[in-house]
Amino acid sequence: MIRTMVPAAIGLIAIIGLSLYENVAIKDRWAEPEALAEEMGKRFKQVPHEIGNWIGEDLPVEELVRKTAGAVNYVSRRYSNSRTGKSVTLWLIVGHSRDITRHTPNICYPSQGFRPTGSTLQHNLQLADGKEAKFYTAQYTKEDHTGRSNERVFWTFNHPDKNQWDAPTKGARWHYGRARAMYKLYFTSHVVSSEEIIEDSAALDFAEVMLPEIDKALFPNSNPAGDVSAEDIISDELTIE
Repeated sequence: MIRTMVPAAIGLIAIIGLSLYENVAIKDRWAEPEALAEEMGKRFKQVPHEIGNWIGEDLPVEELVRKTAGAVNYVSRRYSNSRTGKSVTLWLIVGHSRDITRHTPNICYPSQGFRPTGSTLQHNLQLADGKEAKFYTAQYTKEDHTGRSNERVFWTFNHPDKNQWDAPTKGARWHYGRARAMYKLYFTSHVVSSEEIIEDSAALDFAEVMLPEIDKALFPNSNPAGDVSAEDIISDELTIE
């Protein structure tokens, strides 16, 4: 009798321990000042439709997709390069960390019939302004009656109190805790036959020119060190309205 009760007791202790860990270890480390996703999302209107040879076209987003992604506000746009003919899809959202960190490409792509080609990697992008952006990246393949589709996606997170695009090694959910509002960004492009390494991706070419513009839109009050507080975001937005 005692032997049968021991495994059950251990399991109960493990469940209680995990619950306590979630409530303590991943608490909202940036609870003050409070930043509302609705206010942060107002910045999205400043993300340019055109930059260099890249021309943007807004894409429709179904309400179910928006809710599943946890997007309080979003930019869904396809940019086409008038010189090269290549295109890149931009997906930029803002929402609570518990929502936007759990629905990532390794979850949503397989649900759409894609299978991963290789492992998810981390990639550091050096920008012309000297800043570094850290991304996760993975390639996915899908075959159906229309043929084969190969896509590479780069994704990253940014908490407004940090102003740093990051791909935490231990995982975004545990790194950011219960942050009440933060950004998630995707750059996605088709993989062409000449794309032998990650650096050949059209998504990276686009990210190099677009990411500094996104930073200007989301963090206009950044000081030279790149720091900005969530309080600055809200107060500045109130002067715009």
